[in-house]
Amino acid sequence: MTNATTKRITVYVNDEPYRVFLGLRVRHAIGHQAAWLVERRQALVEDREGNQLDLDRTLYNGQRLYVKDMH
Repeated sequence: MTNATTKRITVYVNDEPYRVFLGLRVRHAIGHQAAWLVERRQALVEDREGNQLDLDRTLYNGQRLYVKDMH
């Protein structure tokens, strides 16, 4: 394995830190249940500026994600 494939980054989901592999997507950071709700338009994912994010967007180190219920 190369160093690039084993590099980890820290992202924050609802202000909780998570260490994930570089190259993973928003759906991986928020987890299966939250991604399932987003796909069914029962929730959405925003960044710290309030921009809505796609589940397949690439993560970057220090990124902050907020899962918001649509009910």
